[in-house]
Amino acid sequence: MPDRLLLLLGCSFAVTFVLSKVLLSVVQVSRIAIKPELAATQAAKQGTPVIGGLAFSMGTLGVSVFDPMLGESGVLFPLAGLLLFGLVGFLDDKLKDHNENGDGLSSVFKLVLQAQAASILLILMTSYGVIDTSVAFGPFTLHLGKLYYVFALLYILYFVNAVNITDGLDALAGGSSLPLLMLLVILSFRHGSSTSTALLGSLLAFLYFNLRPARYFMGDCGSHGLGAYIALSAILLKTEVVVFFAGGLFLVELATSLIQIIAIRKFGRKVFVIAPLHHAYEMKGVKETKIVMVFTLASWLFSSFALMVFR
Repeated sequence: MPDRLLLLLGCSFAVTFVLSKVLLSVVQVSRIAIKPELAATQAAKQGTPVIGGLAFSMGTLGVSVFDPMLGESGVLFPLAGLLLFGLVGFLDDKLKDHNENGDGLSSVFKLVLQAQAASILLILMTSYGVIDTSVAFGPFTLHLGKLYYVFALLYILYFVNAVNITDGLDALAGGSSLPLLMLLVILSFRHGSSTSTALLGSLLAFLYFNLRPARYFMGDCGSHGLGAYIALSAILLKTEVVVFFAGGLFLVELATSLIQIIAIRKFGRKVFVIAPLHHAYEMKGVKETKIVMVFTLASWLFSSFALMVFR
């Protein structure tokens, strides 16, 4: 790994670690309510600060300002996504913290803000001339033309919400995202593109505080920014299909939630005890640490499979 990337990795880890200590000394309790259906298994987590996403986002952005490759599209735009979507998630976290019932942004309004953020980023990327309107997988290339922008918008929204839904147990979303970030670094080498390991280092520091029992949670600030960073990196590297398969765990998590919503609204019945899938296992009595370990391993397997297919 080039010296620049190793330096970014180490610096972002150190900065995020210190920021986490500082934030935890200032914000010691959160008022965000635990969902009633999860009270039996997660009651002890009530009051845990929801500042982890803020810590690793600030650490990543703070270190990246000094990256000599900051002006490169493969570095700049994923960081812009981390910032812009992190702000959307931060707003949601603050509303949850200030409302007695724990409600944040409505689903519709949150989706509107996400779509606006994605549109802004796609417009900026187009103006910089870094958007390729084709989708490639192995020897096959599909030229979408203007339809690509619809595809890219949905792709970003998919990853943002899939990572957000996966963030439900200690170290689950963060640990499951690590293999995708590693994959993106490897793919950038193969493409001869610029990338950054700052988020990777920050996420490792975050996991130090987020492993069970978590001292803080990621929150929507972190899950939104993390999902956007992965999606935008894939779009810029033209590895949308590969990264989609690498994120198979996120697909399963999102799919179980959608299936549950459709089943309840259309048929008045549940398919799962609770959704997404990690909570279903939790309600069946599987230990949280085991769920996180198996799901994280699954994410590594999905990413490894995607890398082999890409080769």
